[in-house]
Amino acid sequence: MIPAKRFLVAGGAGFIGSHLVRRLLREASTEEITVIDNFSTGDPANLAEVKDDPRITVLTVDITEPLHHHAKYDWVLHLAAIANPTDYEKSPLETLHVNSRGNEQLIRLAARAEARYAFFSSSEVYGYYRQIPRGGLREDTMSHLVLNQARSPNPVGKCFGEEITKYLADRYGVPYVIIRPFNVYGPDMDIKTNYGRVIPNFIRWALSAESLKVQGDGRQIRTFCHIDDFIEALMIVLQHPAPPTVLNIGSPIPTPVLTLAKLVNRLTGNTAGIEFVEKYPYETFSRIPDIRRIRSLGWRPGSNWKKASAKPSTGSKAAPLRLPGPGHQNILPA
Repeated sequence: MIPAKRFLVAGGAGFIGSHLVRRLLREASTEEITVIDNFSTGDPANLAEVKDDPRITVLTVDITEPLHHHAKYDWVLHLAAIANPTDYEKSPLETLHVNSRGNEQLIRLAARAEARYAFFSSSEVYGYYRQIPRGGLREDTMSHLVLNQARSPNPVGKCFGEEITKYLADRYGVPYVIIRPFNVYGPDMDIKTNYGRVIPNFIRWALSAESLKVQGDGRQIRTFCHIDDFIEALMIVLQHPAPPTVLNIGSPIPTPVLTLAKLVNRLTGNTAGIEFVEKYPYETFSRIPDIRRIRSLGWRPGSNWKKASAKPSTGSKAAPLRLPGPGHQNILPA
């Protein structure tokens, strides 16, 4: 049971945020959760099953505007983000601001609340790698950012957010942790996303009997971590007295995107095949995390063959696709 009792979750109506909120409410020790979200990408439906729980308060708040909360919390968690290429290519300034202004506002709030602070960064901060270092990307691996591209605001914003977290949290004496998720998937994902959330796109196309669009030749290597596994890693971090300041969380098992596409077509019986489309410039060929730090806290990606719904949040009543998961060995057979 985690000792923390009061949480403020920015972006709590989003994919990861809503799963974390629901998981925290399963803890008898949780007394209060305040969710703040501007609902630009978050969906109130993600919290529908817990909206009547008296311990949760949901507020429509833009964290880039002045925050006037003065309650006490044990943790302030910054999961607010414009996290998919479709949106952050259209809204570059907003993407940058949520990691700069928004991050600064939340750190100051955490200082007032005498809380610990968690900034959710991204595996995108590692930038463009043609070949991954042996053993995967460590938390101290050098970043190879590509600037002045349509998708640059997200990784640049996350890198800047990490720097603000380190220096401003230290200035205010706020204990902090920076989380770098690697391709987390599961129910309630936003189907507008592209790589990093390729699974719901593949599922949507397959259930609509459309061909699966694969960028380039599909040899790009990704790893996929089920949301249930990811959330359990977070629970370990939240109850740890002094977690490392930067943590990769994800699966270390590599999966070619083309292999994933073939698996989805096979599991759905989709006969429309695969369509190869133009590869996005500067897309990293391989992104695999070194997860020794989070393993040292006692976390292991799941390895059972429990079935997990990975339906996209389309608003439709289509039957959910059942994919192997959670657990890194459940995405694809070895």
